[in-house]
Amino acid sequence: MRAIVPALLLIGLVAPAQAVPGGKLRVLPQGSWTCEIPGDATVMPIAKPEASFAVVPDSSYIAPDGTRGSYLLLADELTMTSGTFNGRRFIMDGEEIMREVGGGNAQTGLRCVHAGPINLTAVG
Repeated sequence: MRAIVPALLLIGLVAPAQAVPGGKLRVLPQGSWTCEIPGDATVMPIAKPEASFAVVPDSSYIAPDGTRGSYLLLADELTMTSGTFNGRRFIMDGEEIMREVGGGNAQTGLRCVHAGPINLTAVG
């Protein structure tokens, strides 16, 4: 019986971790993210270069003014946690599109789309 108790304790130590509140920790695809107000069949999208950014390693981004900040992506909810865009929040719409949300999780109308490799002239 004495040998069973330590074995049971060890099993408890190697049990899989439970889910983190907020969901699975993720990272965004690296590269440029272009932000715009979407259009429709009759209206062209309106580019918002001042809201665009580039994702770089270490859960970080570079704003158009060249400053660096960090972000946190839990499940499909993204929060900019430092830098120029500190406090901006988004909901992921797939892997390469995000929609900005404001107070009460209401969408602001802005979407950002992964546009490919980093274009340093577009982000500072």
